[in-house]
Amino acid sequence: MRFLRSLLPLLAVGGLLPSGCGRVEISLDSPPVVIATAARYPVRSDLMAVGDLGAPPKWFSPGYLPLRTARLGDRSPDPEFAAQLVPKVARLLPEPRPGAILDPETGLTGTERDDIGQLLDSYFGIPAVPAVKMLTADEAKMLKLEEALAPVKGKAPKDVVTEMLAEADSAKGALGLDDSTLARGGVLYRRWCLQCHGQTGAGDGAQSVRMAAPPRDYRRGLFKFVSCFPTSPPRTGELGKARKDDLKRTIRNGLDGSMMPPFAQLSERELDDLAGYVIHLSARGEAEFEVIARVIGLKVSPRDDDPTYSREFAEQRIVEKLLLTLGNWKRAADAPIPVPPDNCPTETDRLESAVRGYKAFAGTCAGCHQDYGRAEQLKFDLWGTVVQPRNLTLGVYRGGRRGEDLYARVYGGIYPSTMPDSKAKAVAPAPGKPDEIWDVVHFLQALGDPRDRKLLQQLDPSIKIEP
Repeated sequence: MRFLRSLLPLLAVGGLLPSGCGRVEISLDSPPVVIATAARYPVRSDLMAVGDLGAPPKWFSPGYLPLRTARLGDRSPDPEFAAQLVPKVARLLPEPRPGAILDPETGLTGTERDDIGQLLDSYFGIPAVPAVKMLTADEAKMLKLEEALAPVKGKAPKDVVTEMLAEADSAKGALGLDDSTLARGGVLYRRWCLQCHGQTGAGDGAQSVRMAAPPRDYRRGLFKFVSCFPTSPPRTGELGKARKDDLKRTIRNGLDGSMMPPFAQLSERELDDLAGYVIHLSARGEAEFEVIARVIGLKVSPRDDDPTYSREFAEQRIVEKLLLTLGNWKRAADAPIPVPPDNCPTETDRLESAVRGYKAFAGTCAGCHQDYGRAEQLKFDLWGTVVQPRNLTLGVYRGGRRGEDLYARVYGGIYPSTMPDSKAKAVAPAPGKPDEIWDVVHFLQALGDPRDRKLLQQLDPSIKIEP
């Protein structure tokens, strides 16, 4: 019996015991063994959008995202997408050609794929034992990380590495990425999330093919509904990062108008653990994306200063991206969007603000939200999926319809969907009055309510909303 107790954890980690989508507990007078669905996280093999994909020709068929359908070619249910996207895939043979889409299946050799998989396991663990490994200064020196980093703002590479190591270590603690928290979060993820979001957070779970709107792909490190905005000067790596409270709110409340359900039954600690595991998958995905893109880039669009491929080169890229990513998460968490008071205590105040908001909307927002979002204006987002500016007359907002939720969307924009920010409009026109963003928020809230739309048009006949 003692031998069996010692053997069970090894079998679980090695993936030798039967596994499923949920949680399997084996009790032999010892803590339950949680069995992951796979021994290792698979290395990415699906197509990667890295450049301009043009304009979408149509909505895609449910279950067949544009980049998936490009892989199918002539067998695609959406031949229009295949015809547009296949020529944009980077090519190695018969001669190297860069492209807006990278293909890890053809762009990586077997050795490169094995190296990347082993290195990712080393720094991020496996499903049964997730981790975020931090380097010591000596390990960074052995990896020659100083040589891999160019001087930043006049600082020596050694100083840059020291700062990055300290910042990443601080971020790991602040974000709750310690081993025990990640282990608990992994159990919750396999129980509640894996069926839709998949083993690596790619949004490719067994149930995802049934959804017209795909589950979020965490691997780009991007999220739409966030309440933070990078400080000045802008750092692009921070854009699209969420605060942990943003992730917890999405898990708790779900996303209106999508297939993402609420998980109100989870405790505060469970929400915190699960959000931490999502950050872990996101950080792993960013490092994976970076190293694959750089390795393929050595072949299809080499830089003058690029070295030849080596395992050390791949490890440097993974470590550098891990450190940068954790720093970006921490800086984003420390930069919440400042939402001022509403300052509209009465119904009359709110409607007058909404009238002003209509004029601001017409001047800046209507270009994308034509006919208040009822006109079709399809775009590719940064994941390579298709988005349409929200139909604002429906009053359905996936990130929440509270005033502070809408304020955050207008202030910070939605970076992955190419919606720009309106930070500059967060200035009150007069003491005691709402700023221009609150005016727009009040207009949006009124726009989704038939009664309020009529009241607005009575206050200002120039407002035209009904078809």
